Amino acid sequence: MSNTVIAQFNERYEQVSAEAKDAFDKINTAVRGAISRAEASSTELFDSLVKTGEKRQKAQAKTGAKKSTKAEPTQLDQVRARVAQALGLPTRDEVEALNKKMATLTRKVNRLAKDAK
Repeated sequence: MSNTVIAQFNERYEQVSAEAKDAFDKINTAVRGAISRAEASSTELFDSLVKTGEKRQKAQAKTGAKKSTKAEPTQLDQVRARVAQALGLPTRDEVEALNKKMATLTRKVNRLAKDAK
């Protein structure tokens, strides 16, 4: 190889290297711009979601205040009740009644044990 071919090769290498560096710098700048734009968009989206959530919460609070204290059973509650009945499980009211009886009996047993001492 002659010196001119080597010189041309080195010149082309420097040119390609410079082009690659410029392309890398442009890509780096584009990525930074995309990140900045995404951060701005996500902040706006988050703020919008917060406002929407607050509006919904206020609306639910207003409608919740108008409802009676005892909510009507939902369809899921009705299905649960039917399944529990089919399985022979006690209802919530029956369990509460049994708990009250147990508490009463426990107090009486504790009183009797205290008197027996």
